[in-house]
Amino acid sequence: MAEITSKNNEGNQYLSFFLKNEMFTINVTYVREIIEYTQITRVPMMQSFIAGVTNVRGNVIPVLDLPERLGIGKSTIDKKSCIITIDTEIDGESTEIGLIVDMVDQVYDVSPSHKMDAPEFGSRIRKEFMQMMAKVDGKFMTLLDVEGILNIADLSRIQQKYSL
Repeated sequence: MAEITSKNNEGNQYLSFFLKNEMFTINVTYVREIIEYTQITRVPMMQSFIAGVTNVRGNVIPVLDLPERLGIGKSTIDKKSCIITIDTEIDGESTEIGLIVDMVDQVYDVSPSHKMDAPEFGSRIRKEFMQMMAKVDGKFMTLLDVEGILNIADLSRIQQKYSL
């Protein structure tokens, strides 16, 4: 079984982006780059949230439909859509994975005073996908838990399929 190595969420900077008109963030320590939405080749017999694979500078990487993974509907691709590539580790090996988002916003400094616990109920996404909530500059945002989104069982299936 694959093991995910945490980046320890040491930083307080979070990249914000929109999915279905709702703001989400991930810790910038995971972010490799943001690229323009590009052609994605569908891979048969994969979970619906795996959009397929794409080529980034000669490397074939799996791409997740992030809204679909979070259970809030399939991505609607338009001119603002992009792919955030993130670094994670599977079984000690660095792996790059793409996440389709509707639109990237900006990087926010999220101090401990901004953070609050994720709600036990009433959220549109599952609790294991949420690290916590934050309110910065009058905006509420969901801080996503990358390890929850890319859980071990799902990554194992991706790793086996793509021989990452």
